[in-house]
Amino acid sequence: MQRRFLMLGLAVALLALAIVATPSNAFAQSERFKKFAEATPKAGEKAPDFTLKTLDGEVFNLSEAAADQPVVIEFGSYT
Repeated sequence: MQRRFLMLGLAVALLALAIVATPSNAFAQSERFKKFAEATPKAGEKAPDFTLKTLDGEVFNLSEAAADQPVVIEFGSYT
């Protein structure tokens, strides 16, 4: 009996997560989303140039780094 309630609670939690995590069709058709999609680089296009400071305080510029070698930018978590 207790296991049944646990399974039911887990199913409800997963359903709620799926509903919250799914983007609404209304947002996908909104003007805000369309502007974002237009400004985003498409596959095969060059990335826009940017400059930032590294953790060591050095300046990194994409166009300067890409002139010498290929650049791979990875966004992720190592935890």
